[in-house]
Parts: sequence; C-alpha cells; structure tokens
Amino acid sequence: MNYYLSLAALIPAVILFVRIYQLDRIEKEPHRLLGTLILCGALSALPAAGIQFFASRALAGALNRRSAVFLLLDNFLVVAVSEEICKIAPVRLAAWKHPAFDYRFDAVVYSVSSALGFAAVENILYVLQSDLRTAVSRAILSVPGHFFFAVSMGLLLSRAKQAECCGQLRRRRVLALLALAVPTLLHGLWDFLLAAGSRWAVIAFYAFVAAFFITADVCLRRASRTDSRL
Repeated sequence: MNYYLSLAALIPAVILFVRIYQLDRIEKEPHRLLGTLILCGALSALPAAGIQFFASRALAGALNRRSAVFLLLDNFLVVAVSEEICKIAPVRLAAWKHPAFDYRFDAVVYSVSSALGFAAVENILYVLQSDLRTAVSRAILSVPGHFFFAVSMGLLLSRAKQAECCGQLRRRRVLALLALAVPTLLHGLWDFLLAAGSRWAVIAFYAFVAAFFITADVCLRRASRTDSRL
C-alpha cells in the first residue's frame, strides 16, 4: 500500500516537470544540472520540516494556536519563509553561475525543478501518513501550488539575472529579493486561508487559487513564447 501511495505522491511532480521541460523550447538544460536541482530541492524538504516543527512549537508556547497572530506568523514567517528559502537556495548556489544559464526562461526551469523536488518529498511525507484521498487532493492543489510559486520565483530571477548581465547590480539585488518575497507572500496567503478554516476563508482560498493558477499559467506561457538570450 505504501508503494502505491508513494507512486501517487510522485506522479503530479513528474507530470509538471515534463510540462516545464517541454515549455523550454529554445535550448534544453543539462540533465545533470536539472538532476542536481531536483535532488537539492528534495533534500531541502527535510531541514524545512525540522525548522517548521521546532519554530511552530516555540510560537505555540508564546501564543494561542487559534489566534489570528499565531496563524499569520506561523503560516507566513515560519512555513512560507522556510520553504521558499529552501527552494530558492539550490537555484542560487548550483545554477546561478552555471554556463547553461544563458536564456531568460532558464530561471523558471531551474526554480520549478528545485520546487518540484521539494514538493515530491513533502507530498510523500504527507500521503504516507494519510490515504489516497489526500494524495488526490494534494495532486490537484498542493503540488501545482508549489509549481506556480516557483514560476513566480523564476520569472523574477530571470529579470534579476538579466539585470546582472547588464551591470545593473542594484536592480539585480531588488529583483532577487522580490524573487523570494513574492512566492513567500503567495505561499503564506495560501496556507493562512487554509488554516483559518472559516467558510469565508475557504471561499477566499478557492477564489485565490483559481485567480493565481490562471494568472501564473498565462505568465508562464508568455515567458516561454518570448524567451530570449540573456
């Protein structure tokens, strides 16, 4: 049973990786680099889980778990920040100076590769503690969520890399910070609305997901069509 659950947890990440690979139309990225990013993203899920466990416990010791302040701090500061840092770190460390990073869309491919490695391990950990219904719900929402958070990260990193190539170092720093801040805010809002649990929060969550997925997908397709050399 665990084998089938693990397989069900992996399939969404594989499908989304194939999609981003196909959208990289001009020049495919080196398989070794993509494998490194996926592996590093996967491994980073473990320290992220540890950070969240201890930080959430410490936060719960100081605040009521049901309070709005706890929910905001836990979902934005603890969960979203730790996870997005863990996903962007492999891109900055393994891919930023790599010779293959020579087109704007490459940043999206790298960010998604790292994020899907992370999402695959996180998904397996969740699904093995639950059932097939959890695997299905996470396949529809959680893994695509990580995918599109990474798309927003990659689009901003591509602009940061372009600014660096043009010698605009201040602009590069701002865009690199935004590449972390924007997916963190999107991720935090996603988790906060889910954690709030009220009827209005659930309605707001699904409205946010629909608008976010549609907007991010349009931006992703445009970036693929208009890709150019840095």
